[in-house]
Amino acid sequence: MAMMAAIRLALVLGIAIAGTGCTALQGPPVEYPAIAPSDGPGEEVVTEHAFLFEGATERLAVSVDDRLLEGARSAGREVLVRGEVPEKEWIAGAYRAQVADPAQDRFYADLLAGFREIRERRGLDPDRYLELLAGAVQQLPYVAAPRTAAKYPAETWSDRGGDCDDKALLLAGLLGREGYRVALLVFLPEAHMAVGVGCPDGMGWSGTDYAYLEATNATYVGSLPERIGDGDRLDSQPLVVPVGNGTTLYGAVADVRAIEAARETARARIETLGPEIDRRAGAHEGERERLEAPGSSGSRAAYDAALARYRAEGAAIDRLVDEHNRLVDLLNLTAASRYDRAGAADYLRANPP
Repeated sequence: MAMMAAIRLALVLGIAIAGTGCTALQGPPVEYPAIAPSDGPGEEVVTEHAFLFEGATERLAVSVDDRLLEGARSAGREVLVRGEVPEKEWIAGAYRAQVADPAQDRFYADLLAGFREIRERRGLDPDRYLELLAGAVQQLPYVAAPRTAAKYPAETWSDRGGDCDDKALLLAGLLGREGYRVALLVFLPEAHMAVGVGCPDGMGWSGTDYAYLEATNATYVGSLPERIGDGDRLDSQPLVVPVGNGTTLYGAVADVRAIEAARETARARIETLGPEIDRRAGAHEGERERLEAPGSSGSRAAYDAALARYRAEGAAIDRLVDEHNRLVDLLNLTAASRYDRAGAADYLRANPP
């Protein structure tokens, strides 16, 4: 029954099973861990994080009471279950409790005040604001911590990094408090956690109502990584754990799909162009050598015709090289613009593959 057996490696919580006596069964069916801030005067721990968004670097400095951090780090991760409670139910409840622990209210408020200032200064719409929050968390360093319980969001920010569940809990907490429809996506067999953001009908990932959002590295919102961690694929259906009561949807999934489709088209065309350019360039070089060889001219008319064909083929090869280079530029720009979805979409509208 231990959760460690169900959520191995990166996703670890403890479970304590109450006895069957009447005393043990008193109280709520499930009790979740909670932060108890430590006693004492306390000091403010200031953590600054710099991150890239839409071509410019932003910096956020947030102070966190060290009594909160001490309480979070010393908090147990055991879930007390009384009676028969479905495993997925208390797993979901445990993660929601970590995200929403009221001891973190001031931390969230202070951090979001900084993000809102950026939103107002840059004039971000709801889609770009979601991307700002996602990009900031994605750029916190990934710190592998196998077989350890998930951190509280305040810990992850103050530690300047974490693993998949640490970063997913932080991002879900921020998005939920900003009114977005958001969920945790818990992949039990792969021991992985990501975030799902609500999106328009028909745009959800793998039969869900959510666009996939990877918290650990640079990806567009709605883009599923081919591999995670040590190369594992996400083959299982996740446990979907809604967080908060937000209703705002992410409306730019169509842009992301267009970017991914353009990248796939560009890759396929590049794979075709490379061998074709090599083949034709080799033949073109052979034709140049024949034209320059002594006695190759034959009649003047024949030589002029061969030279015209040579020049026309050279121009055609140059056009193929230009196309190849343009598509490589497209791949490079869209890869480098994962924190600038709007810019990448505008580029593709002006420069389709």
